[in-house]
Amino acid sequence: MKIIRLFFALFVSLAIGLEVLSHFLPFRLSWNPFVFSLGLVGSMVLGLFASITVYRASFHRLNRFPGPFAARLSNLYITRLSAKNLQLYREIQRLHHTYGDVVRGPWYNIEQPAISVHMTRNKDDHSRRRKTWEKAFSTKALRDYEPRVKKNAGLLLQRIEETQGMPFDVSKWFNFYSFDVMGDLAFGENFDMLSSGQEHGFMKLIHKHMVAVGYFSHLIWTFPLFRALPVLNREGMEFQDWLVKKVQHREKSNPNVPDVFSWLLSDFRSLEKPSRQDRLNLQADMQLIAVAGSDTTATTLSCLFFLLATDKPACVKLQEEIDIVFPKPAQLDVSKLSKMTYLQACINETLRLFPPVPSGLQRMTPSEGIFIGERFIPGDTIVTIPSYAQYRDERFFALPDSFIPERWTAKPELIKDISVYVPFGIGKYACVGKQLGLMEVRLVASTILRQFDVDFSQDGAAPSFLSGLRDRFTFSAPSLGVVFTARKRQQDVVGEN
Repeated sequence: MKIIRLFFALFVSLAIGLEVLSHFLPFRLSWNPFVFSLGLVGSMVLGLFASITVYRASFHRLNRFPGPFAARLSNLYITRLSAKNLQLYREIQRLHHTYGDVVRGPWYNIEQPAISVHMTRNKDDHSRRRKTWEKAFSTKALRDYEPRVKKNAGLLLQRIEETQGMPFDVSKWFNFYSFDVMGDLAFGENFDMLSSGQEHGFMKLIHKHMVAVGYFSHLIWTFPLFRALPVLNREGMEFQDWLVKKVQHREKSNPNVPDVFSWLLSDFRSLEKPSRQDRLNLQADMQLIAVAGSDTTATTLSCLFFLLATDKPACVKLQEEIDIVFPKPAQLDVSKLSKMTYLQACINETLRLFPPVPSGLQRMTPSEGIFIGERFIPGDTIVTIPSYAQYRDERFFALPDSFIPERWTAKPELIKDISVYVPFGIGKYACVGKQLGLMEVRLVASTILRQFDVDFSQDGAAPSFLSGLRDRFTFSAPSLGVVFTARKRQQDVVGEN
């Protein structure tokens, strides 16, 4: 983006300078200053890009890494793969199958000037802000959030009860559920989508925003241009305006029951002299709560129920575990849910087959370079490990494309290298909201499967669901039609007799 501004400034300055100069010359110029400046600067631009192309094609330090020739020249190559159908995770997996472990591929600048705790590259800033997030997702805080999660799970169950035996789009309703929960926990107000059955404007805006991220996240220089043009970024501007108003509203109010944003706002207020950047970062953190805590949960639930509808024995086995741990009329207990081995095995296997961030996150190698395995990666090189391709690699998981929850329980031999499995990240940059996300998934899955059997509806076929998955940085699930029918459990039959 800087080089574009530089050449534009050069063109304008040259054109204006020549036009002014022409009025002081004793003779009339035979050429137009504007056309001359455009041609001169255009030639410089072409010369520069020709030099860059030759350098990248023949002399760049990463030339020895395999991959398509076009990938040497520009990130437009990977952007084109993503733009085809927003299934970059499949394209990357295909490239790894063709070229091996290492394939050619400042992502963290895309939301600037606002910088969330996830996007900050300043280690000290991340460490300070991370402490507040850890308080917001502590064991005590999760207990405070639990009633609101249960309330929304109950509303979802009511919608299923009202439509049992009929086609039910679980992807849509899981989105309603996860966004209603995050509305409660991030903004202090429920979006009421589970009650109304209508999509809230915020969900529409955030999904459109994530589509843009999916298309252009490898062309970082386009984001400032994209944001600056209302004709291209109308929804994005509406989204940011909405966030600003919500932050301002929360600053003036104090909810009776603490939520995630309460902790972030408290940290902001503790700053002696909050700067404009601090306020922008607070706004970015509110956006992060909404995106990370909603889309990922909804898609994981959709993929879990897709897999269970596909694999009936696994579904029955999970229902049997639920029946044993929670015989009727016992209430679901979140602390017991976390100890259910087969439920967690099904979730683990879902996250392996459909990781929340399928194409992976970027990191930069240290300036001195680093060996990864037996291959040396030069310093200051951006690298990423695509989760989708890694988790479906036969070197790490036997039968990698198959849904086998038992690999996490009775058949550990089907896991060849557990160290590669980190769907929530690892270390100080791991997902801080992991336990809340798992609570939501466990609670909804158990609440539904305790009451209902699940099958595909006629329009909920597996191929259309798999082909409809989209990589918008996070996985996004298409419509999934299922039919829920009331279970007839053995203990219920005995009770009737």
